[in-house]
Amino acid sequence: MQLTSRFRIKNVNNIVDFLKETHVGRLATIDENGYPQVIPMNFVHLTTPNLDNKHTDIRNGSKKYQQWVNKDEIDKNKSNPEVSNRAYEQKYDHIIYMHSHHKGEKIDNLLRNNKVGFEVDKEICFLPSYYFHPTDASFADTLYTSIVIKGKASIVSDNEEKALAMNKMMQKYQSEGKYAKLTQESKSIIHLTVIKINVETIEGKYKIGQEWTSSFKKDIANKIIEREGISKAREILKDMKICILENGELELSSLISM
Repeated sequence: MQLTSRFRIKNVNNIVDFLKETHVGRLATIDENGYPQVIPMNFVHLTTPNLDNKHTDIRNGSKKYQQWVNKDEIDKNKSNPEVSNRAYEQKYDHIIYMHSHHKGEKIDNLLRNNKVGFEVDKEICFLPSYYFHPTDASFADTLYTSIVIKGKASIVSDNEEKALAMNKMMQKYQSEGKYAKLTQESKSIIHLTVIKINVETIEGKYKIGQEWTSSFKKDIANKIIEREGISKAREILKDMKICILENGELELSSLISM
């Protein structure tokens, strides 16, 4: 994904945060006729310290997968918004896990060709053309965030790893708990098909009006409030790094770089 610098997400912590918060991604595989097949999937993203800059399962003696870490444990210093994605990738491995029916076209595809794509996005707000020009429809725009991943997929055979992945997925989707932790002996784990993507490249793009002047951004924000209503606008403007104060005034974040 070729990105201009002003739209690239430069701080990889923001990419990891977005993957943590977003529930649906799209897995792209290549079918037997060479066409891409794209399927929406639930997923969980994990990171682990990189050993010798190779994608590998972390094993510490007889204790497998004990060095998986959460994003907050990776980089507790968020003061630098210009963290290099490349430097991060050299230090940490990114893994995507998802579960699947054990048969199907996507399984056949990735077993035939394990190079896959994975995309996660969020439409923040459609901006009507008249926000920018009274009659020219070409001015219509959309605010969004998008993450594009390329990597190699495999079917996980180790039940301990499958259990770890699914427990992490449950933590993401059912954070309130109220379930028994899965183990490698769980029947559901033994018979479950888990897809693993070893990430090779990960890029992020966002468009939230970061190139606009403060006065123009406030003008668009007021138009969003008028069109969408105050309740929906609060969520939209939150993504745009704009807060609606109790007195109705708009407060722009001094730090908009991602």
